Amino acid sequence: MFLSPKEKESRFRAVRRQMAEQGVDALIARGSSAVRGDGAAFRYLTDFPNINIPLVLIFFRDAGEAPILLVESRFQAMRAEKTSWAGDIRLSNNFFQSLTEVLKEKKLDQAAIGIDGLHNFPFLWGQRIEEMFPGVALTEFGPALKKLRAYRTSEEIKLVKRSAALVDRAFIEGIKSIKPGKTEWEVMARMDYLLKSQGVEKTFNIISQGPKVDAYVPSARKIRKKGMVFTEITANYGGFWTQLARAVSLGKPDSKLVKLHQGAVKAIKEALPYLKPGNKVAQPMSVMAQSVKNSGFGCMPVYGHIVGIDMVEDRPSPQNQSEIVPGMVFIVHPWPTLDGSSLLWGETYLITEKGNQRLNEVGDELIVL
Repeated sequence: MFLSPKEKESRFRAVRRQMAEQGVDALIARGSSAVRGDGAAFRYLTDFPNINIPLVLIFFRDAGEAPILLVESRFQAMRAEKTSWAGDIRLSNNFFQSLTEVLKEKKLDQAAIGIDGLHNFPFLWGQRIEEMFPGVALTEFGPALKKLRAYRTSEEIKLVKRSAALVDRAFIEGIKSIKPGKTEWEVMARMDYLLKSQGVEKTFNIISQGPKVDAYVPSARKIRKKGMVFTEITANYGGFWTQLARAVSLGKPDSKLVKLHQGAVKAIKEALPYLKPGNKVAQPMSVMAQSVKNSGFGCMPVYGHIVGIDMVEDRPSPQNQSEIVPGMVFIVHPWPTLDGSSLLWGETYLITEKGNQRLNEVGDELIVL
Protein backbone atom coordinates (compact mmCIF):
# COMPACT_ATOMS: atom_id res chain seq x y z
CA MET A 1 0.00 0.00 0.00
CA PHE A 2 2.70 2.48 0.98
CA LEU A 3 5.96 0.79 0.03
CA SER A 4 7.64 0.21 -3.31
CA PRO A 5 8.27 -3.04 -5.20
CA LYS A 6 11.94 -2.51 -4.38
CA GLU A 7 11.13 -2.62 -0.68
CA LYS A 8 9.04 -5.73 -1.19
CA GLU A 9 11.85 -7.55 -2.96
CA SER A 10 14.34 -6.49 -0.31
CA ARG A 11 12.15 -7.89 2.46
CA PHE A 12 11.40 -11.09 0.57
CA ARG A 13 15.10 -11.71 -0.07
CA ALA A 14 15.97 -11.13 3.58
CA VAL A 15 13.24 -13.49 4.80
CA ARG A 16 14.14 -16.20 2.28
CA ARG A 17 17.80 -15.91 3.21
CA GLN A 18 16.90 -16.47 6.85
CA MET A 19 14.60 -19.35 5.93
CA ALA A 20 17.45 -20.99 4.03
CA GLU A 21 19.80 -20.59 7.00
CA GLN A 22 17.27 -22.25 9.31
CA GLY A 23 16.20 -24.90 6.80
CA VAL A 24 12.60 -23.65 6.65
CA ASP A 25 10.67 -24.47 3.46
CA ALA A 26 7.53 -22.41 4.04
CA LEU A 27 6.26 -19.92 6.57
CA ILE A 28 2.82 -19.36 8.08
CA ALA A 29 2.05 -15.85 9.34
CA ARG A 30 -1.33 -14.79 10.72
CA GLY A 31 -2.69 -11.27 10.57
CA SER A 32 -4.41 -9.32 13.31
CA SER A 33 -6.67 -6.31 13.61
CA ALA A 34 -5.38 -5.65 17.14
CA VAL A 35 -3.49 -2.47 17.98
CA ARG A 36 -0.47 -4.42 19.15
CA GLY A 37 0.81 -7.95 19.53
CA ASP A 38 0.11 -10.42 16.76
CA GLY A 39 0.13 -9.57 13.09
CA ALA A 40 3.33 -7.55 12.64
CA ALA A 41 5.07 -10.26 10.59
CA PHE A 42 1.97 -10.62 8.42
CA ARG A 43 2.04 -6.88 7.70
CA TYR A 44 5.80 -7.00 7.08
CA LEU A 45 5.31 -9.64 4.38
CA THR A 46 2.14 -8.27 2.77
CA ASP A 47 2.08 -4.48 3.32
CA PHE A 48 -1.64 -5.12 3.80
CA PRO A 49 -3.77 -4.17 6.84
CA ASN A 50 -5.78 -6.94 8.48
CA ILE A 51 -9.12 -5.35 9.42
CA ASN A 52 -11.12 -8.34 10.60
CA ILE A 53 -10.45 -11.91 11.73
CA PRO A 54 -6.81 -13.03 11.48
CA LEU A 55 -5.97 -13.67 7.85
CA VAL A 56 -3.40 -16.32 6.92
CA LEU A 57 -0.32 -15.96 4.73
CA ILE A 58 1.75 -18.85 3.43
CA PHE A 59 5.17 -17.64 2.30
CA PHE A 60 7.61 -19.91 0.43
CA ARG A 61 11.38 -20.09 0.45
CA ASP A 62 11.22 -20.84 -3.28
CA ALA A 63 11.06 -17.41 -4.95
CA GLY A 64 9.19 -19.02 -7.84
CA GLU A 65 6.19 -19.65 -5.59
CA ALA A 66 3.95 -16.63 -5.03
CA PRO A 67 2.87 -16.03 -1.42
CA ILE A 68 -0.67 -17.28 -0.80
CA LEU A 69 -3.09 -15.11 1.18
CA LEU A 70 -6.24 -16.70 2.63
CA VAL A 71 -9.06 -14.19 3.13
CA GLU A 72 -12.60 -14.50 4.38
CA SER A 73 -14.53 -11.85 2.44
CA ARG A 74 -14.69 -10.72 -1.15
CA PHE A 75 -14.01 -7.16 0.02
CA GLN A 76 -10.71 -8.35 1.49
CA ALA A 77 -9.93 -10.29 -1.67
CA MET A 78 -10.62 -7.35 -3.97
CA ARG A 79 -8.48 -4.97 -1.96
CA ALA A 80 -5.69 -7.50 -1.46
CA GLU A 81 -5.50 -8.14 -5.19
CA LYS A 82 -4.93 -4.42 -5.75
CA THR A 83 -2.64 -3.49 -2.90
CA SER A 84 -1.08 -6.49 -1.12
CA TRP A 85 2.21 -8.19 -1.92
CA ALA A 86 0.59 -11.63 -2.02
CA GLY A 87 0.51 -13.00 -5.53
CA ASP A 88 -2.18 -15.61 -4.92
CA ILE A 89 -5.38 -14.48 -3.11
CA ARG A 90 -7.79 -17.22 -2.10
CA LEU A 91 -11.23 -16.95 -0.52
CA SER A 92 -11.82 -19.33 2.36
CA ASN A 93 -14.54 -19.98 4.91
CA ASN A 94 -12.32 -22.46 6.76
CA PHE A 95 -8.74 -21.27 7.06
CA PHE A 96 -7.40 -24.48 8.57
CA GLN A 97 -8.88 -26.63 5.83
CA SER A 98 -7.56 -24.26 3.17
CA LEU A 99 -4.14 -24.28 4.81
CA THR A 100 -3.93 -28.08 4.73
CA GLU A 101 -5.00 -28.05 1.08
CA VAL A 102 -2.12 -25.67 0.32
CA LEU A 103 0.32 -28.00 2.10
CA LYS A 104 -0.90 -30.88 -0.09
CA GLU A 105 -0.92 -28.80 -3.27
CA LYS A 106 2.64 -27.55 -2.75
CA LYS A 107 3.88 -31.02 -1.69
CA LEU A 108 4.96 -29.81 1.73
CA ASP A 109 4.10 -33.06 3.50
CA GLN A 110 7.78 -33.54 4.45
CA ALA A 111 8.63 -29.87 4.93
CA ALA A 112 9.91 -27.72 7.73
CA ILE A 113 7.20 -25.10 8.30
CA GLY A 114 8.13 -21.90 10.11
CA ILE A 115 5.53 -20.37 12.41
CA ASP A 116 5.33 -16.69 13.29
CA GLY A 117 5.17 -17.31 17.02
CA LEU A 118 4.35 -20.83 18.13
CA HIS A 119 2.87 -19.39 21.33
CA ASN A 120 0.18 -17.67 19.24
CA PHE A 121 -0.41 -20.45 16.71
CA PRO A 122 -3.73 -22.23 17.33
CA PHE A 123 -2.95 -25.36 19.34
CA LEU A 124 -5.50 -27.47 17.50
CA TRP A 125 -4.08 -26.40 14.14
CA GLY A 126 -0.63 -27.57 15.16
CA GLN A 127 -1.98 -30.82 16.57
CA ARG A 128 -4.02 -31.62 13.46
CA ILE A 129 -1.17 -30.72 11.07
CA GLU A 130 1.15 -33.12 12.91
CA GLU A 131 -1.54 -35.84 12.71
CA MET A 132 -2.29 -35.28 9.03
CA PHE A 133 1.33 -34.75 7.95
CA PRO A 134 3.64 -36.83 10.19
CA GLY A 135 6.62 -35.72 8.11
CA VAL A 136 6.01 -32.01 8.70
CA ALA A 137 8.09 -30.22 11.33
CA LEU A 138 6.58 -27.04 12.77
CA THR A 139 9.36 -24.72 13.89
CA GLU A 140 9.55 -21.32 15.59
CA PHE A 141 10.36 -18.50 13.18
CA GLY A 142 8.89 -15.51 15.03
CA PRO A 143 12.16 -14.21 16.54
CA ALA A 144 13.85 -14.25 13.13
CA LEU A 145 11.06 -12.16 11.63
CA LYS A 146 11.09 -9.79 14.60
CA LYS A 147 14.82 -9.22 14.16
CA LEU A 148 14.41 -8.55 10.44
CA ARG A 149 11.76 -5.90 10.96
CA ALA A 150 13.54 -4.16 13.84
CA TYR A 151 15.36 -1.58 11.71
CA ARG A 152 13.89 1.07 9.43
CA THR A 153 14.90 1.47 5.78
CA SER A 154 14.88 4.88 4.08
CA GLU A 155 11.36 4.27 2.74
CA GLU A 156 10.12 3.22 6.15
CA ILE A 157 11.75 6.22 7.83
CA LYS A 158 9.67 8.54 5.64
CA LEU A 159 6.51 6.86 6.93
CA VAL A 160 7.72 7.02 10.55
CA LYS A 161 8.47 10.74 10.22
CA ARG A 162 5.06 11.35 8.68
CA SER A 163 3.45 9.49 11.56
CA ALA A 164 5.29 11.67 14.09
CA ALA A 165 4.32 14.87 12.28
CA LEU A 166 0.66 13.88 12.34
CA VAL A 167 0.86 13.07 16.05
CA ASP A 168 2.33 16.52 16.66
CA ARG A 169 -0.51 18.15 14.74
CA ALA A 170 -3.13 16.14 16.63
CA PHE A 171 -1.70 17.33 19.94
CA ILE A 172 -1.21 20.98 18.99
CA GLU A 173 -4.67 21.31 17.48
CA GLY A 174 -6.38 18.77 19.72
CA ILE A 175 -5.56 20.43 23.05
CA LYS A 176 -7.67 23.37 21.92
CA SER A 177 -10.62 21.09 22.70
CA ILE A 178 -9.52 20.65 26.31
CA LYS A 179 -12.03 22.99 27.93
CA PRO A 180 -14.00 22.72 31.18
CA GLY A 181 -17.31 20.98 30.61
CA LYS A 182 -16.26 19.06 27.52
CA THR A 183 -16.18 15.29 27.85
CA GLU A 184 -13.09 13.17 27.41
CA TRP A 185 -14.91 11.62 24.48
CA GLU A 186 -15.09 14.98 22.73
CA VAL A 187 -11.44 15.79 23.37
CA MET A 188 -10.09 12.48 22.11
CA ALA A 189 -12.54 12.33 19.21
CA ARG A 190 -11.06 15.59 17.96
CA MET A 191 -7.52 14.21 18.20
CA ASP A 192 -8.56 10.99 16.52
CA TYR A 193 -10.22 12.94 13.71
CA LEU A 194 -7.08 15.01 13.15
CA LEU A 195 -5.11 11.81 12.73
CA LYS A 196 -7.46 9.68 10.68
CA SER A 197 -8.47 12.48 8.34
CA GLN A 198 -4.82 12.54 7.24
CA GLY A 199 -4.52 8.84 6.54
CA VAL A 200 -3.60 7.36 9.91
CA GLU A 201 -4.64 3.72 9.91
CA LYS A 202 -4.86 2.94 13.63
CA THR A 203 -4.67 4.96 16.83
CA PHE A 204 -4.17 4.22 20.49
CA ASN A 205 -5.13 7.39 22.34
CA ILE A 206 -5.66 7.53 26.09
CA ILE A 207 -6.40 10.28 28.61
CA SER A 208 -6.48 10.93 32.33
CA GLN A 209 -7.31 13.79 34.66
CA GLY A 210 -5.97 14.73 38.06
CA PRO A 211 -2.54 14.66 39.68
CA LYS A 212 -1.86 10.98 39.01
CA VAL A 213 -1.55 9.55 35.50
CA ASP A 214 -3.98 6.63 35.27
CA ALA A 215 -4.72 6.94 31.58
CA TYR A 216 -7.28 4.80 29.79
CA VAL A 217 -9.76 5.09 26.95
CA PRO A 218 -11.86 8.28 27.14
CA SER A 219 -15.12 8.32 29.02
CA ALA A 220 -18.09 10.59 29.71
CA ARG A 221 -16.14 12.36 32.45
CA LYS A 222 -16.14 16.10 31.93
CA ILE A 223 -12.97 18.17 31.88
CA ARG A 224 -12.54 19.93 35.20
CA LYS A 225 -11.90 23.63 35.66
CA LYS A 226 -8.41 23.12 37.08
CA GLY A 227 -5.72 20.51 37.19
CA MET A 228 -3.67 18.25 34.92
CA VAL A 229 -4.99 16.59 31.80
CA PHE A 230 -2.69 13.91 30.40
CA THR A 231 -2.91 12.54 26.86
CA GLU A 232 -0.92 9.83 25.15
CA ILE A 233 -1.32 10.03 21.39
CA THR A 234 -0.14 7.03 19.37
CA ALA A 235 -0.63 6.69 15.63
CA ASN A 236 0.08 4.11 12.94
CA TYR A 237 0.71 5.64 9.54
CA GLY A 238 1.66 3.39 6.65
CA GLY A 239 2.15 0.54 9.10
CA PHE A 240 4.48 2.35 11.52
CA TRP A 241 3.83 3.66 15.03
CA THR A 242 4.97 6.83 16.81
CA GLN A 243 3.84 8.37 20.09
CA LEU A 244 3.74 11.60 22.07
CA ALA A 245 3.00 11.60 25.82
CA ARG A 246 2.18 15.05 27.20
CA ALA A 247 0.27 16.79 29.98
CA VAL A 248 -1.31 20.22 30.05
CA SER A 249 -2.50 22.21 33.03
CA LEU A 250 -5.81 23.98 33.29
CA GLY A 251 -4.90 27.01 35.32
CA LYS A 252 -1.74 27.45 37.34
CA PRO A 253 0.14 24.13 37.55
CA ASP A 254 0.35 22.34 40.86
CA SER A 255 3.84 22.59 42.39
CA LYS A 256 4.28 18.80 42.25
CA LEU A 257 3.36 18.75 38.56
CA VAL A 258 5.98 21.43 37.89
CA LYS A 259 8.64 19.37 39.67
CA LEU A 260 7.63 16.13 37.94
CA HIS A 261 7.71 17.83 34.56
CA GLN A 262 11.16 19.27 35.16
CA GLY A 263 12.40 15.89 36.36
CA ALA A 264 10.99 14.00 33.35
CA VAL A 265 12.46 16.41 30.79
CA LYS A 266 15.82 16.36 32.59
CA ALA A 267 15.87 12.55 32.68
CA ILE A 268 15.28 12.27 28.94
CA LYS A 269 17.98 14.84 28.15
CA GLU A 270 20.49 13.05 30.34
CA ALA A 271 19.68 9.69 28.72
CA LEU A 272 19.80 10.81 25.08
CA PRO A 273 23.62 10.93 24.72
CA TYR A 274 23.62 7.19 25.49
CA LEU A 275 20.80 6.37 23.06
CA LYS A 276 23.13 5.62 20.17
CA PRO A 277 24.60 2.75 18.17
CA GLY A 278 27.20 0.70 19.98
CA ASN A 279 25.42 0.86 23.32
CA LYS A 280 23.02 -1.60 24.87
CA VAL A 281 19.41 -0.52 25.39
CA ALA A 282 20.05 -0.82 29.13
CA GLN A 283 22.53 2.06 29.16
CA PRO A 284 20.27 5.04 28.33
CA MET A 285 17.40 3.51 30.29
CA SER A 286 19.60 3.11 33.38
CA VAL A 287 20.77 6.71 33.07
CA MET A 288 17.17 7.88 32.74
CA ALA A 289 15.97 5.88 35.74
CA GLN A 290 18.85 7.11 37.87
CA SER A 291 18.18 10.70 36.87
CA VAL A 292 14.58 10.37 38.02
CA LYS A 293 15.71 8.95 41.35
CA ASN A 294 18.44 11.59 41.74
CA SER A 295 15.75 14.26 41.42
CA GLY A 296 14.03 12.79 44.45
CA PHE A 297 11.22 10.96 42.67
CA GLY A 298 9.98 7.43 42.57
CA CYS A 299 10.45 5.77 39.19
CA MET A 300 7.64 3.70 37.73
CA PRO A 301 9.32 0.84 35.79
CA VAL A 302 7.86 1.77 32.40
CA TYR A 303 10.41 3.46 30.16
CA GLY A 304 8.81 3.42 26.73
CA HIS A 305 8.64 1.21 23.67
CA ILE A 306 10.85 0.03 20.86
CA VAL A 307 8.41 0.43 18.00
CA GLY A 308 7.90 -0.48 14.38
CA ILE A 309 5.04 -2.32 12.73
CA ASP A 310 4.11 -3.49 16.21
CA MET A 311 3.50 -0.78 18.79
CA VAL A 312 5.66 -2.74 21.21
CA GLU A 313 8.35 -4.66 19.34
CA ASP A 314 10.31 -4.68 22.60
CA ARG A 315 10.45 -2.86 25.93
CA PRO A 316 13.44 -0.64 26.70
CA SER A 317 14.54 -1.07 30.29
CA PRO A 318 17.66 -1.06 32.46
CA GLN A 319 17.71 -4.84 32.01
CA ASN A 320 17.44 -4.94 28.19
CA GLN A 321 20.80 -6.05 26.77
CA SER A 322 19.85 -5.68 23.09
CA GLU A 323 22.23 -3.71 20.89
CA ILE A 324 21.14 -0.25 19.73
CA VAL A 325 21.63 0.00 15.96
CA PRO A 326 20.75 2.57 13.27
CA GLY A 327 17.15 2.38 12.10
CA MET A 328 15.62 1.43 15.44
CA VAL A 329 12.79 3.65 16.71
CA PHE A 330 12.30 4.33 20.41
CA ILE A 331 9.46 5.94 22.32
CA VAL A 332 11.15 7.27 25.45
CA HIS A 333 8.89 8.21 28.37
CA PRO A 334 10.02 8.23 32.00
CA TRP A 335 7.28 8.00 34.62
CA PRO A 336 8.35 9.85 37.80
CA THR A 337 6.14 9.77 40.91
CA LEU A 338 5.95 12.11 43.92
CA ASP A 339 3.67 11.80 46.95
CA GLY A 340 0.68 10.35 45.11
CA SER A 341 1.23 12.42 41.95
CA SER A 342 2.84 11.14 38.75
CA LEU A 343 3.64 12.15 35.19
CA LEU A 344 4.31 10.14 32.04
CA TRP A 345 6.19 12.33 29.54
CA GLY A 346 8.03 11.54 26.31
CA GLU A 347 8.29 11.33 22.55
CA THR A 348 9.69 9.31 19.63
CA TYR A 349 13.34 9.00 18.56
CA LEU A 350 14.99 7.49 15.48
CA ILE A 351 18.44 5.94 15.93
CA THR A 352 20.86 7.40 13.36
CA GLU A 353 24.39 6.34 12.40
CA LYS A 354 25.97 8.36 15.21
CA GLY A 355 23.19 9.09 17.68
CA ASN A 356 19.48 9.79 17.63
CA GLN A 357 17.01 12.16 16.04
CA ARG A 358 13.94 13.45 17.83
CA LEU A 359 10.95 12.98 15.54
CA ASN A 360 8.29 14.90 17.46
CA GLU A 361 8.69 18.67 17.19
CA VAL A 362 6.30 19.52 20.01
CA GLY A 363 8.36 21.32 22.63
CA ASP A 364 9.23 20.35 26.18
CA GLU A 365 7.32 23.13 27.90
CA LEU A 366 4.40 22.41 30.20
CA ILE A 367 1.47 24.07 28.42
CA VAL A 368 -0.98 26.01 30.56
CA LEU A 369 -4.49 26.45 29.16
